[in-house]
Amino acid sequence: MSAPGSATAAAVGLCRWVRSHDAHVRAAVGLLIASEVWLARSEFRITCIERDDDGTCWIDWTDARAAFDTGRFAKASSTEIALLDLAIALGEDRYRFSRIDSAQARTVVEAVAAAVGVDR
Repeated sequence: MSAPGSATAAAVGLCRWVRSHDAHVRAAVGLLIASEVWLARSEFRITCIERDDDGTCWIDWTDARAAFDTGRFAKASSTEIALLDLAIALGEDRYRFSRIDSAQARTVVEAVAAAVGVDR
């Protein structure tokens, strides 16, 4: 096993991995892919993403959190760091979104939309 060599290889491999995962893991990976920042950073790929011989990639969220918390990615901008923190939190299911009901989910969506200034 090794890290994927490019952002594209990481995205393809992670998409393969999340097909069989819960929504919170798919959301975390989707956020990382959509950001176009973290998969492009070699230090993130080397530290946080593993790749099988068949190209499937995965993230060990515990290792990603440990690297984040020790400042491994501190050279990124404050908004890039915030996005990574959120993606890791989603992946590790820190907020237990996988366990909330649809009414609670709507409340969370409304709160996040309000926090970023989006009218819903």
